[in-house]
Amino acid sequence: MTWSATGEQATMALRLGLFLIWAGVSMFLQLDPVNGDQDKGVSTEPTQDGPAELPEDEECVFPFVYRNRKHFDCTVHGSLFPWCSLDADYVGRWKYCAQRDYAKCVFPFIYGGKKYETCTKTGSMWMSWCSLSPNYDKDRAWKYC
Repeated sequence: MTWSATGEQATMALRLGLFLIWAGVSMFLQLDPVNGDQDKGVSTEPTQDGPAELPEDEECVFPFVYRNRKHFDCTVHGSLFPWCSLDADYVGRWKYCAQRDYAKCVFPFIYGGKKYETCTKTGSMWMSWCSLSPNYDKDRAWKYC
């Protein structure tokens, strides 16, 4: 069995393809790359194999504020790869996140006015989760355990 598009279907597919290309290019051009820690002479540009390696002695600071938004974990805001700030208030010092850099669970934490000392399934359908701040009710920052 073969399938062939009518002229109208082919035109619609072409328009959709062109729109997706346009949308992708538009999104890419709107990315606001973060500025790396250039004082150390370290390349912070991604390579074809992924993010460049950065010094291991620098640690992510959580939470950090970037563009008036508080981040409790690594973010892709303004970047193609997850990154974190090296200061509580982002001032241009940052690094790409490695597995060890992602935010850790905070215990105890408050959820629904109740204190939790471990990961919980409360409020989740099947997976345990934890808060990334001492007060989930206030910050709404979480991750799966």
